[in-house]
Amino acid sequence: MSFIKSTAFKYIPILVFAIIIADYFFSIASLGSIAESLRQFAVVISNIALGLGVISLLRIHGRNVQRRLEGRWQYSIVTIITFGTVFILGTINANGAQYQWAFRNVYTTLEQTMYASTGFFIVSSAYRAFRARNIDAALLLIAGCIVVFTNAPIGEVIWSGFPVIGDWLLGPGQLPGYRVLMLIAGFGTIVYAYRVITGNERGFFGGGD
Repeated sequence: MSFIKSTAFKYIPILVFAIIIADYFFSIASLGSIAESLRQFAVVISNIALGLGVISLLRIHGRNVQRRLEGRWQYSIVTIITFGTVFILGTINANGAQYQWAFRNVYTTLEQTMYASTGFFIVSSAYRAFRARNIDAALLLIAGCIVVFTNAPIGEVIWSGFPVIGDWLLGPGQLPGYRVLMLIAGFGTIVYAYRVITGNERGFFGGGD
């Protein structure tokens, strides 16, 4: 039974990958309908995964409340109540005034607060990373300061050359490195896909590394 299960997990991705790739590069009517069904099936699976995520969220936070874990169970109660309230409002009418009010005044406000708080961590990390311990770190520090003065209104007041150099760093200066990173990520994705379709990537169904 375990052999059949592992074999199915090995060859099903290969079959799905072959059908989707063939439908993308070749105009085959029979494969087109199958590929469309597979894409719709993927949407269904993603919704099922979303439902499992909801169940996992309620189970974990419900356990925190039940066990009265110190420093957690109060926040778990807030999470459960908030989720239940927004879920009910969205189920009744996603375009209703109550749901829109919760989205604009609660979710959007919390999201902005989170990003604002993240900025302090970024500044702290930048302070540690921009210590000029060697030539490379010094160049990074100089480039970072120039970009900061480029985006800050006071930078152009201090020196008119900051925007010119900063725009070059944000454009032609970083574009080659960005393209290299994207190429590396693309090759990595291709290698990962090859490992999946050849059955060498077993981690996603619990076998091997």
